[in-house]
Amino acid sequence: MKINKAFTFLLISALAVGHAKAQSADEIVNKHIAAMGGKDKLKEMKTSYTEGIMEMHGMEVPVKLWVVNDKAVRMELEVMGNTNVQVATRTGGWMQMPIMGMPDPKPMDSAMVKIMQPRLDMAGELFDYKAKGKKVTLEGKETTGGVEAYKLKVTHPDGTEVHLFIDAATYYLDRMQGQVKANGQAAEFAVTFSDYKKTSNGYAYPGSVSQEPGGTKISFTKMEVNNPVDDTLFQMPKK
Repeated sequence: MKINKAFTFLLISALAVGHAKAQSADEIVNKHIAAMGGKDKLKEMKTSYTEGIMEMHGMEVPVKLWVVNDKAVRMELEVMGNTNVQVATRTGGWMQMPIMGMPDPKPMDSAMVKIMQPRLDMAGELFDYKAKGKKVTLEGKETTGGVEAYKLKVTHPDGTEVHLFIDAATYYLDRMQGQVKANGQAAEFAVTFSDYKKTSNGYAYPGSVSQEPGGTKISFTKMEVNNPVDDTLFQMPKK
């Protein structure tokens, strides 16, 4: 009888381990995709336009963001009556930032272009990740800021890694952590996402995004999906 009980315990334990393994990275990814609007709906995302307010250095700055999926992104900041622009595509970019002493448009350096690349993927880091050559592994659970989240490591084809924390209750992306290189130096970054909202089309998006270092926070007030976007927005003006 004792042997039978021991065997039964081992069998239950083995089944429990098997069940735990079933809570795989892919299962979490799939639930995340469903929470964001669903696979079919995310496939339909072609363009987006977003408005919000950025808080930085004690100022509140209006911000606008245009994205054409997998092609181009344009961000505008209105500071003291001047329009500051950053544009990135898959192959390059440009910027015109009076706030940084650049009143004329100039090509964007390759490090900044690389930093902005994730913005071109409207469906997010995890959508269709295998087809994009990425690898996703589950590294357990962590609690940060009172949110219990699954910790996923995403490895890109070039070897760069980023950690995503998926809220265990809502399956929204709660936090992203990684490392970027600029001017030959590596720097850690962390982005926190909260206050999720949905468009009239059913797409979910974070109403608030905070980033460190820098202490910037953007509160989004409007998002439109799949409206026409003029290609000239992404073309660098001629002097």
